[in-house]
Amino acid sequence: MPIETSERVLFLNRIHLFNSLNDDQFTAVAEMLAEEKFPAGKEIVKQGTEGDSLYLIWSGKVSGTQPGATFGVGDYFGEESMIVSHHQETATITAIEETLVLVLTRLQFQQLLKQAPGLRTNFAVTVNSYRLARKIRFKWLQDNEVIYFLARKHPILLTQALLGPVLLGVAASAGMLATWYYSLWFPTLATLWYVSLVMGLGAVGWGVWNSIDWGNDYYIVTDRRVVWVEKVVGIYESRQEAPLSAVQRVNVETDLTGRMLDYGNLVIRTIVGSTLTLRNVNHPNQAAALIDQHWKRSKETSRKMEAGEIQDALRARLTGGQIKPPEIEGVVVKPMEEKNPYENHRNLANLFRLRFEHQTTVTYRKHIFVLFEQTWLPGTILAILLGILFYEIFSPSASFTSLFKLQSGLLILIWVLMVLAALLWWIYQYIDWSNDIFQVTPDQIMDIDKTPLGQVTSDIASLDNILSIEYQRIGILELFFNYGTVFITVGGGKQMAFDNVFNPSAVQEDIERRRLEKINKKEQETIKGERERVADWFSAYYHNEQKFRREETRPSDTIPEDNQPKNEVK
Repeated sequence: MPIETSERVLFLNRIHLFNSLNDDQFTAVAEMLAEEKFPAGKEIVKQGTEGDSLYLIWSGKVSGTQPGATFGVGDYFGEESMIVSHHQETATITAIEETLVLVLTRLQFQQLLKQAPGLRTNFAVTVNSYRLARKIRFKWLQDNEVIYFLARKHPILLTQALLGPVLLGVAASAGMLATWYYSLWFPTLATLWYVSLVMGLGAVGWGVWNSIDWGNDYYIVTDRRVVWVEKVVGIYESRQEAPLSAVQRVNVETDLTGRMLDYGNLVIRTIVGSTLTLRNVNHPNQAAALIDQHWKRSKETSRKMEAGEIQDALRARLTGGQIKPPEIEGVVVKPMEEKNPYENHRNLANLFRLRFEHQTTVTYRKHIFVLFEQTWLPGTILAILLGILFYEIFSPSASFTSLFKLQSGLLILIWVLMVLAALLWWIYQYIDWSNDIFQVTPDQIMDIDKTPLGQVTSDIASLDNILSIEYQRIGILELFFNYGTVFITVGGGKQMAFDNVFNPSAVQEDIERRRLEKINKKEQETIKGERERVADWFSAYYHNEQKFRREETRPSDTIPEDNQPKNEVK
């Protein structure tokens, strides 16, 4: 039996691709969609073939060879063929179970664009996300977790970041040309040519660094969470996220320039009170519609799971069986193992990293400027000693044998010992800096300090014992290099301090988000306990009601007629 048009309209309203349609256009699209049914195991789309249709899953499930995940009701595929001519499918899509899809052809889509040109942007956002997702792999993604939206900051931010390097490069180039020209008459100006060359090389390095820094920030929406990944190569890495099930509302903030160039901020507020702000997102309204779609789907899934949990609890009470833990498709929960807090520090990638994550633990080190303060003296001594060696080897005016000749064995020994001493001193100071760490886990915060000789001191507080969090950046250096101290006040008036951490505002947000997550977890446990008690009450009522029914239907005891009392007549 064909699906009613009204039902199709409601279905299309929940898919962000059609976000800009009005009521009449929704009806028109709903009526032009064709229905196709595929049995389990049937290929719907084959990789390498030319695509010409968009498929919307009405019922059933399908799997794709890329990214290897499953898609269900409300998902879609084939969107790239709508805006790319002669598009070759990038994955094979196969029905896992009997699947009913609604099909929109490319020709119908082109006709629809004449009435609603905004649809092209909706589709382009999704297509660009999938293209970028095929190039990048995030190690923290869970098994079968699907990326629906992936984007960098708006290109205007890259333009702004490159403005300074470009101006410096132009000034350096002009300086090199001017000094080269005038040095023909004033040879003393030749030195300025080298200065301009250094400025030019610095401008190139600055521009490359800013480009990499812009390209390492990602905004991601999966079927389970919203994520903001921020990374500075080798120094800093941050991942802020909010589960889709915890999203309360999504707001778009933009200014005049943002409205002209179509970028703005997405402010995502959660039910636990935390806020995740995705700044300078390209096409923010389309991204907000996408988040809204999957947030509502997540809420619907959560309601179904909760109803299933109540049914399982009642069934267990009534039958005396065991309650099975809820199963979330695609999520495998593995037991956590106790780890040494220093275990993940000992690799080349983390030599100078100021923030990194290991499983559910976030680790911070003090700013790199603090390392410089601790190591500048042994580093300077080491540089001077190595400079003496290079001078003796490469300087034409110095005699190599003046210091390093066989008769000067004592001087060589002294030089080697001084180099070793300076090197060991530098290593000691580095280890001392590296081992002074701050950690945030799902349950607590820790300030851990381990000396190079192995003595460990720690200060630990529970997240739900935190009363307030604030940070300070004092002085020009802290403002310029963006580091400072985060102060955490806990119960009893005790105060903990994460000293000299990079980007203290982000550290404050990390701690606050974890604190709210723990509070929400406790509330969920309380709700679960209430469900268990309700199940107990229903179970007691059911068993007592059955007992009362049996008592009511049981035959009453009869008294023999001869033994019945007789009324006395006076």
